[in-house]
Amino acid sequence: MAFYGDAVEPDLTDDDGWSRRIGLCIEAVRTWESEREHEPVEPGSALAGDDAQSRSLPVSTLAWMGISTGIDHLALFADLFVANEATPRPLAPFTVTRAALLGASQAVWLLCPTSRGERVRRASLVAEDERHQHRVFANDYARDPFVRSSFAPESLADLERVCARLRADEAAIRAKLGKGPRLSSTTMMREAAEHLARDGTEAEWLRLALAHEWRLSSAAAHARMWPLHVRPTTSEPLPGGGEMRRLTSSIAQIGTAFAAATMMTSEALRLWDERRTSHD
Repeated sequence: MAFYGDAVEPDLTDDDGWSRRIGLCIEAVRTWESEREHEPVEPGSALAGDDAQSRSLPVSTLAWMGISTGIDHLALFADLFVANEATPRPLAPFTVTRAALLGASQAVWLLCPTSRGERVRRASLVAEDERHQHRVFANDYARDPFVRSSFAPESLADLERVCARLRADEAAIRAKLGKGPRLSSTTMMREAAEHLARDGTEAEWLRLALAHEWRLSSAAAHARMWPLHVRPTTSEPLPGGGEMRRLTSSIAQIGTAFAAATMMTSEALRLWDERRTSHD
């Protein structure tokens, strides 16, 4: 677990080791939230060239949004962990780490390709998804019976114009992209994990561990029960059949999820600095 600018690896043979790992993650996050702001993209840098070919939603804008999301959720996790270290909650921490992992994965996924064409293509997929999600949101209001009966005609007309503009933007981006799948968060996270795990003898284990955390945390965020058959639980039989399962969170489970998101954010920041800086 080497963070960008930090190569300390704690012993993870007991709870003290996991507490130390969480402490190192919190130290990194506190540094990022206090010192990292949106640094300018330098002329002549790789990102400057990317942005010139993705003006509607520049690669740098989308990447920094992912980084900001990652840091913000990691900082929230740190706040909650410090306040509730003695009684960790069984589900909610993983929802927070999932959001951090997704945001950081977006930045890594956008910035890791060596080809400018691929970085711009990926930014276009995110931009298309931005328009699509915004259009769905606006369209729900534009078609809502209460809204249509309550809003002034000029307000409804403005809303319709927003929907039409987003629909046109989405179609224009898709026309440039051509045939192919839309953005998938799971695919994006998996490919970011493959990049993060590209080197070292345990790279495949790291890739699987990141995918493991993503899927279990996604299940927690969507109120799915199947992780009860994956994570350790206690159970007791119920009268008439069936059983009651009780789920708790260990320091190792929480530390693994927090570290996974922290590592991805660390790599996102490393790539950000590499791409935004001119090397001439």
